[in-house]
Amino acid sequence: MVIDIKDSKIQITILVFSLLLSSVFVLRFISNDEREDSIDKNSLTYYENKEAQLYVNDTIYYKRNDRRLMSPAVNEEYKLVFFFIAKCASSEWKRMLVRMMGSPKWCARWIHKPEVNGLKFLYDYSIDEAQEIMTSPEWKRAVFVRNPKDRVLSAFLDKVVSHSQHFTSNMCPSYGRHGYDAQKCIDNHKDFGFFLKNITTTLENKHWMPIFNQIDNKWWPYINFIGNLENISEDASKLLQSVKSEKDEISAWEHWGKTGWSDDERDCEAEGTQAFFAKERLTA
Repeated sequence: MVIDIKDSKIQITILVFSLLLSSVFVLRFISNDEREDSIDKNSLTYYENKEAQLYVNDTIYYKRNDRRLMSPAVNEEYKLVFFFIAKCASSEWKRMLVRMMGSPKWCARWIHKPEVNGLKFLYDYSIDEAQEIMTSPEWKRAVFVRNPKDRVLSAFLDKVVSHSQHFTSNMCPSYGRHGYDAQKCIDNHKDFGFFLKNITTTLENKHWMPIFNQIDNKWWPYINFIGNLENISEDASKLLQSVKSEKDEISAWEHWGKTGWSDDERDCEAEGTQAFFAKERLTA
């Protein structure tokens, strides 16, 4: 989504984005390299001889009734577990996972709603079945991450600037209920510095919540595919080529990723000829 920013105040705050984020949030938003280093260390130490145990209140298994659902989708045919991270192409990946089920609802408008997408999630399995899915080497467990600075800026432009009225009507009152000045939130909500210093530190929201916190710490070592949004075209292809259907041994890339996509993924009538996350689509 392209956003036309005309507010000079927003332009100024975006110009100083890197400086502000580095000074205020450098410790909160973990870079991909740092996160992978921590995962490797955990894998070599605590988890070396101890299998993580799944519990009903684990973030990845807990079923919520709001939009903060963080349980991964499970596709049995391709033995794929996919963790959706907000502002990391989660909408597009939901469409892909729905399409991999052979469902015509992949182009539905409200694709994030479980009742619309029809996806099967980890919490739909018994605790023992889910434990096996999360630890068996036969399963591919994937997540896509993004540069934390780009991600939080994207969240600000999308959820605050583009949806200003919704933000002031819903998030600012919530900010007030936390003991802060709701009117100050309304007056300054388009100030990126205010957003960083006050909103992200007070209101938990999956769109700016650190990626590492969206999956229980003990489960990160079991994720065996980590893709990057900055390299989405190649990494998406690599992931989909690595999982094959148990019905015919053909990869998800050949079945669903190689072609069939267009610039408008909500147009169910479009007969796309492009690949999933094709470079020409990303640069158009």
